[in-house]
Amino acid sequence: MRIARRQFIAQVISARALLGVLGGPAHAGSKSEAKGLPRCTAAREEPFTFAVVADPHCSEKAKPHIEQYGTGVDKFRACVHAMERLPQRERPDFVLVVGDIHVAAFKQVLKDVAIPVHAIAGNHESSPLLRKELRDMFPQDFKSDDREADYYSFVHKSVRFVGICDAGLGGEHVGQLCSENIMPRGQCEWIERELNQREARKIVFAHIPPDPLGQDRNSYMSRNDSRWFNDVVRRSGPEAMFFGHLHRETEEYLIGGTRCFNVRSCCWNFGNASLGFLLVQVVPDKLVIREIETGLYS
Repeated sequence: MRIARRQFIAQVISARALLGVLGGPAHAGSKSEAKGLPRCTAAREEPFTFAVVADPHCSEKAKPHIEQYGTGVDKFRACVHAMERLPQRERPDFVLVVGDIHVAAFKQVLKDVAIPVHAIAGNHESSPLLRKELRDMFPQDFKSDDREADYYSFVHKSVRFVGICDAGLGGEHVGQLCSENIMPRGQCEWIERELNQREARKIVFAHIPPDPLGQDRNSYMSRNDSRWFNDVVRRSGPEAMFFGHLHRETEEYLIGGTRCFNVRSCCWNFGNASLGFLLVQVVPDKLVIREIETGLYS
């Protein structure tokens, strides 16, 4: 997904139009009926908008060729200010921050953010202490079955959002769904249950993306985690998934009939890819995705 400089780009792409990119099924309109899963009954849908911000790296200093945008905190604030300048009808109900937050610095800026935020840990939040600090920052989230957890879900206007923890101990760049410090044990079983809950529309967010072909690659979930996760996604059919971690131009692809987005960082990117975030409008039968640019490399 490439941004035209200083413009919004709207992409309204149905899953059917993108089928075949990764060998998806011929009919993506009945995902809930695939492989015998029960059909979900949609509640009356109320349109809304949310934002996805990836890898703010809030504690980092200014970077070469983007010095004018300041620190990681400054660049995260630029995202929030861009949201606040939108017309009222387009402002997001909340922000998903998909990891690599830098907890101490993020905590300082969060108190000034009026828009509700839901976050998930990245590999920069991989230690038990940082995980605990992140959970404490968001006490309304990070619970599973009323227990403190590194993964969680919430429902907003009849859409279920599923936050997955796939950054294990030690901060390595390969993702995993089971780790000594991903608590509590049993996240895989929890993911399967969440993706089969009653809501007709489900959206997944996590830090490290799966490899779409289940290959062994750095900066993606491990080979076996990717293959297991991709199979669950193909069978359960969430509407969309959002990931960060890669620090490059945003890309969209399919796993089965599910739209997947690896979102550019708002702090720095390889290849001089511009800074920005996604604005996602949830309307009946589709998602309208806009990418908003917040900085350019010189």
